[in-house]
Amino acid sequence: MAVQAVTSVLLAVSIIRMEILEMWVVILIIVSLILLLMICMAPIIFRKKHFGVFRYICIIVSIICIAGSIFAFRYTNAMNGFLDKVSLGDEVENAGKDVTKEPFIMYVSGTDSRNNVEDPDARSDVNILLVVNPVTGKILSVSIPRDTYVQIHGTTGLKDKLTHAGLNNDVERSKATIEDFLGNKFEIDYTVKVSFDTVVEVVDQLDGIDINSDKAMHLAAESKKNPSKYCDYVVGKQHVDGDCALRFARERKSYARGDKHRGENQQEVLAAIINRFLSSKKYLMKLPEILDIAADSFETTFSRDDITEFMRFQLANNIDWQIESIGLDGVGDMLPTHTYGEKEPLWVMIPDEKSYEQIIKKMEDNLKVEKNS
Repeated sequence: MAVQAVTSVLLAVSIIRMEILEMWVVILIIVSLILLLMICMAPIIFRKKHFGVFRYICIIVSIICIAGSIFAFRYTNAMNGFLDKVSLGDEVENAGKDVTKEPFIMYVSGTDSRNNVEDPDARSDVNILLVVNPVTGKILSVSIPRDTYVQIHGTTGLKDKLTHAGLNNDVERSKATIEDFLGNKFEIDYTVKVSFDTVVEVVDQLDGIDINSDKAMHLAAESKKNPSKYCDYVVGKQHVDGDCALRFARERKSYARGDKHRGENQQEVLAAIINRFLSSKKYLMKLPEILDIAADSFETTFSRDDITEFMRFQLANNIDWQIESIGLDGVGDMLPTHTYGEKEPLWVMIPDEKSYEQIIKKMEDNLKVEKNS
């Protein structure tokens, strides 16, 4: 009975702490617990010293319950450990939104670091806004190229490349710079900072992703594990592993539109990861492995409660998210920057006014909560 008692306590704690576990697993554990208690109490109820077959059933059910407890603790401990490490939600001003009922904007800053997310020399090479609307089931992905010529928040005089706003590990300055650039019409609720290395291992944990390429390419993968590896891309849809997903997201020299086209590819990779992750509960159940990989290369102001609620919301509703991508366009020029001064002009992108206005309109539309919009 001692084993059953300990198991019962473990199960109770597990079930209380579990917040995004599949419902059938929770039901299985609860039913097993009830059955276990009934069987274990049978000898007392019937006042018999020996209860042969029921003792064997009791042992089997105990094993099931213990296995369920181990699974539950592994899952919740992985989640709690990850959130303790990456969530800055308790350290910064929280958006105060119900992420399951209200639209929100998240800034994804992909740094060029090959080390970790805290690298002070990293720049914000990927700048994507995700306008997430849980009411309509839509996500708008807005890419703002790294070379966009903007006024960096807190500076006067010369403008600069957007990527320079992220120097010295300052994702908040990048966020504020983008808010300024968009005329302060929108408040960015959350930030996510990711280093390049995260993409490779996360995609591999998802068994690869599907991308669409509009150009056939033969590119060196620049893989740490396999330095001689090459990635071959064909025109159209194809399945790629982590190395080739990252290489696709970083390539710009093969395209006439350079960094603007790279931004579109980055959006496609991000959308493919989201779609793959949400496509099956199989991958949501692999979350502990994915979280362990991402912990050193991931940082977010999404709070623990927000992340948990959003995952429960997705599991309960199995939303088939509609993801639309749009990118800022513009023309290139050699101009002085705030970082390097008048004497050393750099290549920058001057935003196109029509493209800018289209982004503003799209973001406004996606923040509306009408379900049939």
